[in-house]
Amino acid sequence: MQYTRLEGDGLKGKARRGAAAPDLSVAGILRLIGTGPGGQILSALGTGPLRTEQLAQQIEDFSARSVYRHVSKMEAHQLIDRQVEPGVPSKVVLRLSQPAGRELFRLLRTFATTPRSRLPGGASNAHSWSSLSLLSELWKLGFLEELSCEPRRLTELASGSHGLTYHQVNRRAGLFLMSGLVLVSRERGYGKRYELTEHGRRRMALVAGIGRWRRHVTFDGKPGLTVTEMATVLRAVMPLPKFPDHVGMSLELGVSGAMDVNGHRDTKTLHGIVDGSGTMQCTEEDMSSVGGSAAATINTWFAALLDGNRGRIRVRGDQELVDSFLTQLHDILWEEDPRLAATA
Repeated sequence: MQYTRLEGDGLKGKARRGAAAPDLSVAGILRLIGTGPGGQILSALGTGPLRTEQLAQQIEDFSARSVYRHVSKMEAHQLIDRQVEPGVPSKVVLRLSQPAGRELFRLLRTFATTPRSRLPGGASNAHSWSSLSLLSELWKLGFLEELSCEPRRLTELASGSHGLTYHQVNRRAGLFLMSGLVLVSRERGYGKRYELTEHGRRRMALVAGIGRWRRHVTFDGKPGLTVTEMATVLRAVMPLPKFPDHVGMSLELGVSGAMDVNGHRDTKTLHGIVDGSGTMQCTEEDMSSVGGSAAATINTWFAALLDGNRGRIRVRGDQELVDSFLTQLHDILWEEDPRLAATA
């Protein structure tokens, strides 16, 4: 039996000669799974190996040629292994790679775009998986960072460094609205503004999950998100927990990267204040005094958000406020999204 795999060419994380390097960023993986038959392929192979023709028969809405083409892309991204069984004709068997393909399947089985009850193995339709491609754009183009703390007008979103025109941003904003990632709010004196929905904020668990998963394919020893990206995730999820008994209290969150050769660390500090409804609202203003604080490295924040393991987080001030925030945040990110459950 012939067994081939990308790493076997000594090209860990790189493309084969003559081919474009696979995009192994968080946005790149979301787009790979959310475009074409990507999500359905991952879901189908999650239940076990399949011959290529068997796989094509299980994929809805796409031709066999489209399936084979996308399988090749997923092989280049180190998600699929190909086994060639000898014979006339020979048979090609596809399976998810270990650990990269299997771990990504397990992650998406939890944070899929369809309700958990329909996974694993159920081939969700192309429309449901396509929302991951929109999440990819929201993240890659910097819109999510812009919206993570407060609502923005369309003109503000269009003035970013993404290189898109106003009309292109307007079109994408409409797609984000339809997908439930953002909503439009109108406030006196501001007109129409865009902000993240609760569903959009919950999708940060998937962004963080893929960020940590990237260690299986990048092999560089670096955390899968930058300090700025982890700060964006934390700002976005900050309003999810509720604190009715801590109105007026403030919280400080710190993110730090690895120490460089000069002994310096990249750090980001975020602030939030509990409003009258008990919601932690992000603020970009410096706080003269802080009720409680929680600081950690990127990898420690991964453990807290995805595993509920917060033992290495440095906590100061109001222990009850910090504990409540961290406990609620993990529970909310891991519970079934009400918006998705309603579509079951």
